[in-house]
Order: sequence, then structure tokens, then C-alpha cells
Amino acid sequence: MLTILAAFAQAESESGSVGAKMVYQRKYEAGIPVQYLERSFGFKKDERGVYIADEEEAVWVRKIYEMAADGYTPAAIKRYLNENGVKTVGGAEWIDSTVFRLIENEIYKGDYIMHKHFVNEERKLVRNRGEVDAWYIEDDHEAIVSPELWQKAQDAIEAKRNYLAKGSVIEEFTEDNYPYMNRIFCAKCGHPLYKRIYSNGNRLNWGCSGTKRYGKSFCEGINIPDGVLRKAWHFDGNMYIDEKPSVKGTKEFTYLKESSWKRRHKKKVPEAIPENTEEAYPYRKKIFCELCGSRLVRHVNPKSHKVIWICNGAKRKGVAFCRGTRIPDSVIRGWGEIKKDIYIQRKDDKNGKKRYSYTSKKPTA
Repeated sequence: MLTILAAFAQAESESGSVGAKMVYQRKYEAGIPVQYLERSFGFKKDERGVYIADEEEAVWVRKIYEMAADGYTPAAIKRYLNENGVKTVGGAEWIDSTVFRLIENEIYKGDYIMHKHFVNEERKLVRNRGEVDAWYIEDDHEAIVSPELWQKAQDAIEAKRNYLAKGSVIEEFTEDNYPYMNRIFCAKCGHPLYKRIYSNGNRLNWGCSGTKRYGKSFCEGINIPDGVLRKAWHFDGNMYIDEKPSVKGTKEFTYLKESSWKRRHKKKVPEAIPENTEEAYPYRKKIFCELCGSRLVRHVNPKSHKVIWICNGAKRKGVAFCRGTRIPDSVIRGWGEIKKDIYIQRKDDKNGKKRYSYTSKKPTA
């Protein structure tokens, strides 16, 4: 009986979904926009229900486009907005991708694309890349920026992409193809630069291995596009490279010979890890795994040179006993003084970011 009812419910749900899609499809074909601009930064509805610029936010939209057209990177624009206390439409701080999406969105010059996204067979909202029909409407609503300024911002973003992609032909990693490999170092800490392949394998950067291994608290590091390094390389011997970001977020690179660098600097080494004592770790006997109740014990990662605390139950008896809690020592120190026993658990949020919580309540068996 339950199976039959579930089948009816499924059929009814699918029928409703098809009906809703047909309603939207007829509106699209009739040229009637299905808009949700109130969800976009810079827009609001007036008393007639017409979308207009929300001037409190629109001034920032214009500033974003002006900065982008002037050569500021999305990272630099993001910093500017956050430093000035500007929040996104969702009340969050700005990140690079949010700035990118705003700059590339045609709604800010008054145009609108119907069916830019659609719900696929798996009932997921995805970007329309030609799978279904779409309609582009010019002068659909009040513009916040002029088409000319909008296009200047697009051209600047595209120029940045071309700059990063230029020369980024990834070949077999040999000294014939990359004559500078094994000869380039970070001028900030003295550690070698390593290859960083990204953008689905289409781009190549060289980054600081000191930052990768020990974190940004050890070295801020550098990232130099392969095309930039290839164009600049005319040196004999090892070179130490530094970067100087400008106000606009673009980077300038300097090159120093090994002999000159070593006269002024020494290779940076990580700080010694304290002994596992009560004085160094006053909380070490007060932290436990919330999943099984076992004590957390210290573990030093030999590669990153960082201390983490892991579930002793999982360590001794395996994941069949407990999948275990692992938490960086820096997180525990950030909680301040721990006066009584706490039971710690890690949970990953929807973006995969690690979140840690604790309770004083001992888990039940």
C-alpha cells in the first residue's frame, strides 16, 4: 500500500513539475520575462512592481564596474568592498567569484537573458549551455551602468584571462621545456617554487613550496604565471623571485641572483614544535572525541610540521571502532582557556569547509 501511495505521489510531483515548466516555456516564447532581479545586488521593485535601481547599492555597482574597467582585479575590488563594509544581497562579505559574476552579468546594462538556467532531469538548477532555448532581451529594464562601461569591464577581465593563459602550454616537465625548473625560489622564505596546474589542467603557475608545506603564517608566498616567467627568463643560475601587488591587484615580479639573496637573507625554517607537556599544551588531558569518548592525542604532521589532535580510539582500534576526530592545535588554542573536559567533533559544511564544535556532555555508549 505504501509503495502504491509513493508511486502516486511521485507521479503527481512529476506532473506538477511538467506543468510548471510549460507555463514558463509559454512565457518565454511570448517574450514575457520571468525575472527575479530583486535577488540581485543593486535592484528593487517600485510601487508599480517595476524593477528599478536601488541607489544605495547601485552606487557600489557603478564603482565595481569603474574599478574593473580601470584594471582592478576582482580580488582587489573584493577587498575594497569588504573594507568599506559593503555586504552582498545575502548579507555576506564579498569573495572573488561574487565580484566576477556581478561584472559579467548583463542585467546591469539593462539587458536580460531568459532561461539562462534550467532544471535538468535530476531536478538540479544548472547553467544553460545550449541544452534548451534561451532568449536575449535588450533594454529590458532600467540600466545601472552604460553599455560602454559594461563592455570596458568585460574587455579588462578578458585581458586578465589572456594574460594568465599566455604561454601556459603544459608540456612534459623536463629542463628542455622548462629551463628554469629546479632553479627558481621564493624570495620571501628561500624555499623552491613548485608547479601548480589549475583551471582543469589548462594553466600553469609556480608557487612557493614553503607556503604549501607550512601555511601562510610561515610565508605569504608567491604565484607567478608560467607565461610571465618564461618571457622574463634569461638568467644563468638560481633566481629568487618576489612579487609586489599593486593597488589594482596586478602583480609585478622582481628577480634576484642567488648570491645577492644569500648575502641579505637566510632560508626560513619552521619554528621548533614544543615538547608534549602540560606547560606547552595545558588542555591536552581535557580534550576528547565526541563520537566515542576517547582522549585526543597529539600528532605531528612530518610534512606540514603542524600539530593536530586525533582520536586515540580510532588510532588504536581503527575506523571500525570510531571514524575519529581530527582537529588542528591552532583551532583549540583559538578557543581560549579550557577549564573542564570537552568533547570535540568535526562537521563539514555544504561547501566542504571544516567546522569544529565541542560540548561538555560525555557521549553515551
